[in-house]
Amino acid sequence: MTMKLSTVDFEKGLHHCDDVPSLYREVLQCYLEEFSPLIDEDALLASDNEAKIKIHTLKSLTATIGADTFSEFVGQVFNKWASLTDSEKRQEIRQLNHFLFEVNQKVQHYCNENPQTD
Repeated sequence: MTMKLSTVDFEKGLHHCDDVPSLYREVLQCYLEEFSPLIDEDALLASDNEAKIKIHTLKSLTATIGADTFSEFVGQVFNKWASLTDSEKRQEIRQLNHFLFEVNQKVQHYCNENPQTD
């Protein structure tokens, strides 16, 4: 299960971007800019509203880039966020960051292997 959560289907992600490599690459860059610094625990715990926006953005962007399993996991966190205690929220953020780190590495590797050509 652990490996599956950080799987990125780059073909699917490219398809989400109308099979336009330059557009997909731009989406991947935006994703990395937003989520390469991993999620800040204290910032999310400070405001439920900010947390829901950040988690929802992560859910949407990970689906767009082709990380569907991770996106579903993020969606589950999003749905139960309001009912969690602070300690449970910290645990969820650590889980998210664990897989986010792995997804980020794969996206970075993909970008390195597929340099911008236009």
